[in-house]
Amino acid sequence: FPTRGPTATQRSRPPGGAPPPPLVTREEGAPEESAPLVARGGKDAEILKSAKAWRKVGRRVPQGCRPIRTEVDERGTTTRLFAAGQTISEESWRAELRQAWKERWLTLMAALDSWRERLSALDGPEAENALMKLLEEREELVDRWQDMASRAGGVAELELFPTLEEETWREAVRLFREHRFGLILVEAGLAESSWAEGEGTGTTETLASAPVDPVVLRLAETVDRAMIRQEERADPYHLVTYWQYFGRFMKALDAARFEREVADVTQIRHFHTLFRAREQRRQFHLFLGPTNSGKTYQALQKLAQAESGTYLAPLRLLALEVADTLNSWGVPCHMVTGEERLEVPGARHTASTIEMLALGHRHQVSVIDEAQMLGDPDRGWAWTQAILGVQADEVCVVGAPEALPAVEKLLALTGDPYTVTTLERLAPLEPLERSVRHFHQLEPGTAIICFSRSGVLTLKESLERETGQRVAVLYGALPPEVRRDQAYLFASGEAPFLVATDAIGMGLNLPIRTLLFAQDSKSIDRREHPLTPLEVRQIAGRAGRYGKNEIGFVGTFRIPVTRIREALEATPDSVRRAPLAPNLDHLLAIAALRERKKPALAHLLDLFVKTVKPDPRIYRIADLEEQTILARITDRHPKLDLGTRFALSAAPVSLRVLPVVRAYERMVVAVATEAVLKLDSLLPSPPEEANWPLEWLETAMRIVNLYSWLHYRFPAIFPDLEAAEANRREINRRINRQLRQKPQGDRRCESCGEPLTEGHAFRLCDPCWERNRRGRRHWVRGGRESSREAPFSTPPPSRQAVAVETTGGEAASPGGRRRQWGGGENKTGGGRRFRGKTASAQRRGQSASPRPRREQPPEDVSGPVWPPPRTK
Repeated sequence: FPTRGPTATQRSRPPGGAPPPPLVTREEGAPEESAPLVARGGKDAEILKSAKAWRKVGRRVPQGCRPIRTEVDERGTTTRLFAAGQTISEESWRAELRQAWKERWLTLMAALDSWRERLSALDGPEAENALMKLLEEREELVDRWQDMASRAGGVAELELFPTLEEETWREAVRLFREHRFGLILVEAGLAESSWAEGEGTGTTETLASAPVDPVVLRLAETVDRAMIRQEERADPYHLVTYWQYFGRFMKALDAARFEREVADVTQIRHFHTLFRAREQRRQFHLFLGPTNSGKTYQALQKLAQAESGTYLAPLRLLALEVADTLNSWGVPCHMVTGEERLEVPGARHTASTIEMLALGHRHQVSVIDEAQMLGDPDRGWAWTQAILGVQADEVCVVGAPEALPAVEKLLALTGDPYTVTTLERLAPLEPLERSVRHFHQLEPGTAIICFSRSGVLTLKESLERETGQRVAVLYGALPPEVRRDQAYLFASGEAPFLVATDAIGMGLNLPIRTLLFAQDSKSIDRREHPLTPLEVRQIAGRAGRYGKNEIGFVGTFRIPVTRIREALEATPDSVRRAPLAPNLDHLLAIAALRERKKPALAHLLDLFVKTVKPDPRIYRIADLEEQTILARITDRHPKLDLGTRFALSAAPVSLRVLPVVRAYERMVVAVATEAVLKLDSLLPSPPEEANWPLEWLETAMRIVNLYSWLHYRFPAIFPDLEAAEANRREINRRINRQLRQKPQGDRRCESCGEPLTEGHAFRLCDPCWERNRRGRRHWVRGGRESSREAPFSTPPPSRQAVAVETTGGEAASPGGRRRQWGGGENKTGGGRRFRGKTASAQRRGQSASPRPRREQPPEDVSGPVWPPPRTK
């Protein structure tokens, strides 16, 4: 260790003699880190230890004490050694620490008082930097205090923790935030510097007397409070740097001011006052109940007895059915939809889709059907508009009980009186205990539900091939006339079975005795979503019609019954908020605020969604995604005014069907250029084969409907209404012919591709079936259900073997041995089988012959079971 001058050893060494013993030595057997050093030199020997060693014996080295000696070992570790006279007791050491801490704390509090006195004279960054330094020192002292408390057991020190004066520090932070708020308002030109320098800067009382717009100042105060809450989420003493806070504040304030202006010009918080219906007093009758409860019938009785009236439906098919019903009752009734008009001479009643409601016409009675559609994010705005704006002396609202909360909130705004009539199902609905596995178990009057067009058509083909009976189909892409014809086939008994999607849930009265779900989830945007209790109830309620089937049965087809049963037993979520969508007046008002001559319609729709803030307890903004996409297509043509583009964006365009979108683009160009457009130029070229594909016919029908819809808005540009009607009739005829065709016999095996013989009832040929059955384990009807089965597979009932009940999944052989079952499961169901040949058959060199099916014993179940198969 380097020193100035000779060391003690060099001073005491005699000339030419041996070196003296060392000044200090380490005690034998003592640990290196705590071994004391004994100074040799007679009676004045002194023990030296490190601070850590003294701490182990209950002594402390005060802070700042200089060591007697410093040693460096071979590894370069430095050890400072202290004498006993330099140490103090543990209690004295803690007392000194507390005293030193209190002195620093008092100094810090004095600095805080000085900062508060100088706050009004400091600008924002200066005041912030000074306070940040004080808060950092406070945090350091608090950490030290907590460390002292933890070392002492946390008793005495924690009792003194309130002396840290939390309220004083929080008050200082609050004063700085108010000072910062005032300075930012001065920087933004929203207040004068004299106002910001006054006492109570930023308080509500000061804002009221500020020499600027008090509304803007109160809005700024709201923004400031929201940003302070964000600051305090992590730490109540956290502060964003001044200029960063200034930028965020001004951005949020500009957005808030624009939202306030939009709310003022659109009057969105007083939306219900914008309708002429507020000039009259209406009486509402709410008919609420599940499907098949007679609620729509009671409302139609009131409508038929009125001198004039209107019926508002969610579907064109339902409007057409009600129009036919009223005409059959001797009440002339028009039918009006976006694509079609069926006028009856002398009629004073109208059945229409709900979007076609004429708010300017007054009626004696109006019926709003399927009110639970208030919960639909896309179309629910039409029901909101109808309830608030329809002009009628009496209004009948028909729907599920789940719609009551939202309807009551809307009627509380209008002040219209209402009565509630709750109805029960006329035909009871009972769930089946087991899933139906095979087509031969189906009885006439059965409907099977799946949630895709391809699934419906595949299941229809399999069911017709297995049973030899005609099958009716219903899905959303079918034209209303075709749906009506298919429903007639099922109702008349010509088609004893029905395969449908959730389109069956509204608009059709069908004599369904048993309804089976082939799927318990549906795909939305390529994601599987389980059916909600409301969806299950709406679809399942179609089983059992009063006067036709006294009891309706609900079950599943080749899927477990658990999820459907749970959905039937669960309570559906209520509809609590009504959707709002902008009208043209709203968009024109927003466009005036943006000060643009040709504002983009898509941008205005985005602004409406992002800036309009209705009462969240009553309303919510509707989903405008599809309308915004169509608006972007219309924005390509700046010649079109905003009203025309808004009308075009509401067209019924199937965005997932590319030919329809291409036809829509050409129609928009025709409107922009005012060029006459014929229907024939829009339709795709028909296929060469005689039987046009079903998908092509459905696409052509969409284009025809879109052309008809635009004809009623722009008749001079789209004049071919008669051609559209002729094409609609021809397409409907061809679709019906396609659906009536029986499955073709020239089918091929799905495994090897070889042609199947005529009348072959299975998807696989016999050799492939024999090859696939080996090494697989099957289950007969009545056994356990496999969730991995394909939904539309068709197991051959004649080829099922008997399931032998053995322990551990083994089969007894004639020789007394037990052989294992073949591994794996056949996705098409069936019974258990031996793997390969039986022992006796092996000796004979023959294969085991199939055994007859063994009858299953009756099961003891509490609820209704699937009806036995009908006899020929």
